[in-house]
Amino acid sequence: MLQDGSFDLTERERWEEERKALVQELEAEKRKLADVFERAPAFMAILRGKNHVFEMANTSYYQLVGHRDILGKSVLDALPEVEGQGYIELLDAVLATGKPFIGNEMKIGLQKVPDGEIEERYLNFVYEPLRSSNNAFVGIAAHGYDVTDQVVARQKVEQMALQIEQQAQTFDVTLAALKDFVYTFDTSGRFTYANNSLLELLGFTLAEIIGKNFHELPYPEELATLLQDQIEQVVLTGKPVKDEASFTSPAGIEGYYEYIFVPVFDNDKNVILVAGSTRDTTSRKQLESQKEDFMGIVSHELKTPVTSIKAFAQVLQKRFAKAGDESSAALLGKMDTQINKLTALIGDLLDVTKIEGGKLQFNEDYFAFDELVDNVVEAMQRTTNKHILEKQGTTQKIIYGDKDRIEQVMINFLTNAIKYSPRADKVIVKSSFELDHVVFSVQDFGVGIPKERQQQIFERFYRVSGNETIPGIGLGLYISAEIMKRQRGTIGVTSAEGQGSTFCFSLPA
Repeated sequence: MLQDGSFDLTERERWEEERKALVQELEAEKRKLADVFERAPAFMAILRGKNHVFEMANTSYYQLVGHRDILGKSVLDALPEVEGQGYIELLDAVLATGKPFIGNEMKIGLQKVPDGEIEERYLNFVYEPLRSSNNAFVGIAAHGYDVTDQVVARQKVEQMALQIEQQAQTFDVTLAALKDFVYTFDTSGRFTYANNSLLELLGFTLAEIIGKNFHELPYPEELATLLQDQIEQVVLTGKPVKDEASFTSPAGIEGYYEYIFVPVFDNDKNVILVAGSTRDTTSRKQLESQKEDFMGIVSHELKTPVTSIKAFAQVLQKRFAKAGDESSAALLGKMDTQINKLTALIGDLLDVTKIEGGKLQFNEDYFAFDELVDNVVEAMQRTTNKHILEKQGTTQKIIYGDKDRIEQVMINFLTNAIKYSPRADKVIVKSSFELDHVVFSVQDFGVGIPKERQQQIFERFYRVSGNETIPGIGLGLYISAEIMKRQRGTIGVTSAEGQGSTFCFSLPA
């Protein structure tokens, strides 16, 4: 500054340059702020005046409301669909009171596409009042986040949790009403759940049984040890265990029960629980016992008179034949054939009774397998004029087993092959030695067995439906399967409906 108070030109220029530099710096900061505003992940908008006119909005805000022309327009003009949703009233209140508003997961309907459907979104946001230089409220800064995905995901989780809770309640009610015992154990074999049926049998409450194992409950020591060992087996192997046992409750109720323990796995396939169910089979066991007793009595009571009738028929047949009455002799011959069938049926009933009672006897010794096959085929060939029994292969083996029981299985196979192939004229009988086993098979070319029924064919009293015209009660294959099981052998069938069946068994040699 000069002595007369005027500024030196050089100093004035320096001040001007400093001013310009400061302005440029402010502009640069303003651009930075504008860039931050524009790029911010949160949606942001500046509203001015009592009509809430859009002054600024960033990219995130446009993504929220749809890319439409909003700057210079009031909220109602720019976003007419928000009318009646309460947001205009919130803006008015913030501007009037100067108090910010914080919204959490507030629902808003937005029409992002012209003439499109209203889309529901959920927002976390803040309305901040803006002041003028004289401290008056002149606008609002709106900023926040679209949290729709998080809210929808949480709602789905909550809905699933509600459904699971409802299902659990339904499950609990269902289990409580079941007559079967249902329960779960931890991996150490301690109860974690038991339904009402088991609690009533033991005379315990759920709280009293939780955390206890079988040794700590009124179970016989031997049975408790067995059950704990079986639970441990399920945990170690990851495989179910099925068994049956008798049990007398603390109230003195005697019963017979079937039960199963099954593993429950986590996502890593580790056993985390053992679930189980038990069914009271006392009544069924009693009925089975009564039925077996009845079958045994009937079979024995029938056997003696049938044997007498057969003897009388044979005597009469010889007398009629000797007297030259061939017609009467032939009729008695047919009668003898039917008596033989009745005798075979009685024999089957007796065998079933013995099997169920564990009393089926076996007399094992060494014998030539091929010789037995030859004798059976020769005997069965005499029973049919229509079918040729074609032998294929030999074993040349001496085996150890019950010759009569194995013969019984062979006869059953051949009888069925002839019976179930009425339109065929040949049955193939094969013998072979494979992998230290003799293998015997009978192939017919008859009606065949549907695939879905082949597993049931060896069950007691099972007959393939559709064969009602062919006599039989479904015991032969059941008895054959039991014989093979007791003789350490295997039995099976391959068949195609309408093409015939092949029944086979193998025995160690």
